[in-house]
Amino acid sequence: MRIDATGLHLSLGGRPVLAGIDLALAPGALVGLIGPNGAGKTTLLRVLAGLQAPDAGAVSYDGLAARQLGRDRLARGLAVLMQGDEVQWPLQADHLVALGRLPHRRALGGMSAADHDAVARALEAADAAHLRGRTVGTLSAGERMRVLFARALAVEAPMLFADEPVAALDPFHQLQIVELLQARARAGAGVLVVLHDLALAGRFCDRLVLLQGGRVLADGPPNAVLTDDHLRRAYAVEVQRGTRDGVGYVLPWSRIAAPGQGGS
Repeated sequence: MRIDATGLHLSLGGRPVLAGIDLALAPGALVGLIGPNGAGKTTLLRVLAGLQAPDAGAVSYDGLAARQLGRDRLARGLAVLMQGDEVQWPLQADHLVALGRLPHRRALGGMSAADHDAVARALEAADAAHLRGRTVGTLSAGERMRVLFARALAVEAPMLFADEPVAALDPFHQLQIVELLQARARAGAGVLVVLHDLALAGRFCDRLVLLQGGRVLADGPPNAVLTDDHLRRAYAVEVQRGTRDGVGYVLPWSRIAAPGQGGS
């Protein structure tokens, strides 16, 4: 699936959140969506996923509007893990992950062998297989995030969106999740992930889109986006740079001013 967004504008409560964004996403790449708090990252992801309608502009999926594509085809083609996803029922972890197979099931139909296999693969990939019999309410924040991530993986969609999937995880599982996202992209899926960790974004992403104030400040390879000038303008920080195993990285080191406020 290819996703194209043109001229996206959106205001919430009378406040501009997205202002003229053009963006194209194609299979086979891990794209990191970065920017300061309030830059519009989550809102943009919601618009691209068809969860929020823009005030102006359009989003197409393989050249079709969402209404032309149809809800079922969009649900099979695009898996979404949103920040703050909540589980309101005392579901077992494997039952929650199985909800990711709903787009593939017939109305009132039960789980097929293929569905069960997809759930098992997703739990294993997210290092959550040992949690399968636990109810969600007994899980820690990090465990719950891994189960929710497995639910998104179980869709086995050609496009995967994840909004801050590593925010509640320890360093081991942060690396595991971004490695898994990278592997999905290498296998041919398109992946869009919202990240705050610039070191992870620069190391693992093929492309970065840097938002500031609801606009795209920079879009390209990590080394072209994570420049001193861009990071000062977007985050109002100075960074420390280094290299490990031939890969460069940046670490926020000192503040230089309060960053400007944009969308949400």
